[in-house]
Amino acid sequence: MKMARKLIFTLMFVSIFFTGNAQAVYLNNSNISVALGSSMTAEPFSNRTTAASLASVIDAPSAIAKEYHTQTTHVWVSGGSLELDFDFGTEYDLTTLHFWNYWGEGYDVDNIAFTFFDDAMLLVGTLDVVNPFLGGYLETGPFSDSTPLSAQNYVLNFPTEVQFVNAVLTGSNGEVDFNNIGFTGQLSICATNPSLPQCASQVPVPGTALLLAAGLAGIGFRRHRSKITA
Repeated sequence: MKMARKLIFTLMFVSIFFTGNAQAVYLNNSNISVALGSSMTAEPFSNRTTAASLASVIDAPSAIAKEYHTQTTHVWVSGGSLELDFDFGTEYDLTTLHFWNYWGEGYDVDNIAFTFFDDAMLLVGTLDVVNPFLGGYLETGPFSDSTPLSAQNYVLNFPTEVQFVNAVLTGSNGEVDFNNIGFTGQLSICATNPSLPQCASQVPVPGTALLLAAGLAGIGFRRHRSKITA
């Protein structure tokens, strides 16, 4: 019985390690990529080239970074919407979307629609936000280009294991102007430990699988001991 208890405690510790050891990561140009969506023309931006504009989409150094609206920092499409495709390179369990909107109603993004997919391009969640906060909403007015833009944070409540994200940004006045998009999450268990049994079936979570194994091991040990003492 003592051996069975030790085994159960060991497996419970491993379960806690797998579920709680992963650390939050801010996803930006250092670890993800972004490209124009299929609906876009090759050079849709009003102020800069596509390469320069896409670089500005994911260049915020952190989720709490502040940025000013200038011609070299903002992303601007005039007269239409903007579709973007993000690739994280591997699966993440996302927790937050960060969006730095323009500071004024004349050019700001009025709707953001995000669709999230796993590594097999299966849908795992969506987020639609109408009238997201202006980028300078945390500061005192009046807003202007000298107002530091702060991110609005949107909690993501949907299944994990996200690798690809499609985003469509629109403005009711035909303008799409913002500074940054970023994500916070952590590497999915199966991205770091693909050999785990639950990663093949994608059914039990680590804690459930390991506790189930502990229970079966305990039952087997008790049966074995009963045969010895009988």
